[in-house]
Amino acid sequence: MEKKSITKEKVVGMQVINGEGSLIGTVKDVSFAIGEAKMFMVVEMKDGRTQEFPWEDIQAASDFVLLKPKPKIEAITPTPASVASTQTLCPACGKPLTYYPEHKRWYCHNEKKWL
Repeated sequence: MEKKSITKEKVVGMQVINGEGSLIGTVKDVSFAIGEAKMFMVVEMKDGRTQEFPWEDIQAASDFVLLKPKPKIEAITPTPASVASTQTLCPACGKPLTYYPEHKRWYCHNEKKWL
């Protein structure tokens, strides 16, 4: 298969379809991991959350972005100045936290506590 490139300007605003064929959100930005050659697609999900998908999880992009089946979903740290994010972990159990912008707080689903 021929490898094609796509510009950030073209991909931002595209709808994102998961590997099962469901519309899951819209591309809002592209981010880069500092010190690594990794790129991520920042997607605003249909429920308003923001999630980051590694570029390797993209199967195709033309009129919309199609993800490979069963993509890994990573929550991004919602800091406007950050270019790359690291996953925030619960200080009590070490499991990943979920950020809820409407509450402006982190939540641990394992501990069932707001932080």
